[in-house]
Amino acid sequence: MDLDNFVGNPCSSKTSFEFMPKQKTILDLEKISKKINNVEVKSKILLIIKEDDLTISIFRSGKILARGINDEKIARKIIEKILKKIK
Repeated sequence: MDLDNFVGNPCSSKTSFEFMPKQKTILDLEKISKKINNVEVKSKILLIIKEDDLTISIFRSGKILARGINDEKIARKIIEKILKKIK
């Protein structure tokens, strides 16, 4: 999974960016949670992790939400780093 497979949009709060997969995706969050050390919340539909002082939500649907940031370039770099971990 690469960031090229996602469409990034700012959220209405202006301090978040969401990245939606271009194609229908179902993620195995259990498997992903084992590859990421900083999981704060784990459920069947959502993982919440801390990465570089940001809160990142990874949804089973493939949607990834970076909260607490208003710079898209930085958000993209952090999401790319997470995607490399879960490949």
